[in-house]
Order: sequence, then C-alpha cells, then structure tokens
Amino acid sequence: MNTREHFELFRYLMEQCCLLQEDIVFVNNIAEWCKEYGMPEHDRERLFKLILKSGQGCKMLVREDIQGKFIDERINALMIRSQLRNVAYNRADTLDTIQKKLAYLFLSEYSTSIPGITDEMLADDWVFERMDELGYFKT
Repeated sequence: MNTREHFELFRYLMEQCCLLQEDIVFVNNIAEWCKEYGMPEHDRERLFKLILKSGQGCKMLVREDIQGKFIDERINALMIRSQLRNVAYNRADTLDTIQKKLAYLFLSEYSTSIPGITDEMLADDWVFERMDELGYFKT
C-alpha cells in the first residue's frame, strides 16, 4: 500500500496534533533516512517516526510503501496488550478499516512525545481516547 494515497488522513491528523502538514515526510525506509541524517534508528520496518527538534519544530516520517503484514504485526501487538486488560473485549477489533489502522499507528507514534505516557498500554489508552474524540468510533 502506498501511504501517499492517505495524505488527507495524515494531513488531518497532523492538524489535530497541532503539527504542520509541511512536516509530513514520506520516505522509502525510515532507518535509512535516519542514518543519512545522523539519527539512530534500528527498526528497519518502522512505519512512522516522530522527529522532535528542539526549537525547530518536528517531522513525522511516514514509510511510503507499507506491506499489510507490517500493519498486521502492530495491530496483533495491540490485541495482545488489550487482552492483558480484558479478555472479553479486544480494542484491536474496532480498527476495522485501513484508515482507522493508519490513524492508530500515526497517533501511537505521536503519543511518544506526550509527557507521562511511559509505556505502550498508556499510549494505547491515549490513542483510543483521541480517536474517539475525533469521531473514529461513531456509528
């Protein structure tokens, strides 16, 4: 899947996170981009990365071409974390469209910049609250 096809989704999410749409950077490989710019990144399959530059704003790196299996791996990790809390309800099941999955992954990466979010379960809570506020789960 080419993520550029979802530019409007990312533009909207950037706006909701008080980020500039000009700071969306589509790249072939995030680890290679980081290496080129002297930043450490060891996950060669990373899908999103928020780069914070003190005093200079930030960039949201988005992997341009994403295989479905990489999205599925991250949603499966969410499913496992969700089951640690409640085996009867799986939050991952609510991510039933590609837009919801991409929004979840984008906001998960953004949550790394929020003070007080110190682990993935807290990040998941924040992301689902934010997605609910943005209307992703309205029927």
